Amino acid sequence: MFLTSITGPVLVQRLRPDFKQKFSSVCEDENTVTEYIYHCNAQTPSGEIAFKNMTIPYGWAKQPMLLRINQIREDISITAIYGARSCMDGYSGKQIKALRPKSSVNIIAIRGAGHYVYADQAEDFNQTVLGICSTVD
Repeated sequence: MFLTSITGPVLVQRLRPDFKQKFSSVCEDENTVTEYIYHCNAQTPSGEIAFKNMTIPYGWAKQPMLLRINQIREDISITAIYGARSCMDGYSGKQIKALRPKSSVNIIAIRGAGHYVYADQAEDFNQTVLGICSTVD
C-alpha cells in the first residue's frame, strides 16, 4: 500500500499504458485518465461494493432488470445501447422489445465497440446518446 501511495498514477501508467491511447481523443492532458483511475482506486471502493451486492458470482445480476421490465410504464421509451463486438449481444434488447409490444424499444449496436462502448467508441456513443436525448421532453 505504501508503494502504491508513493507511485500513484505513475504505477497505473506503467501497468496500463494502453489507457493513454484509448482515451486520447477525449482528454487533452494525457495524464488525466491515469490520475482518474488511480484516484478512483485509491478511495474506498463503493462502486465495487455496490456491484458485489447486486450480483451473484461471475457478475450475473441478483435481480435482473429483464424480470422486472413489466414494472416500467408502457409510455416510457427504452433504448438499449451495446457494443457490436461486446460479449453481451443484443439478445436482452430483443427480449425487452418482445415483452413490451405497446412501448417504444430501440436497440442500437455501436460498430467497433466492445463491452465498454462509451470508451471504445466515445464519439459514436456520445452522439447516439445526444440523439436519444433530443427526442425526449
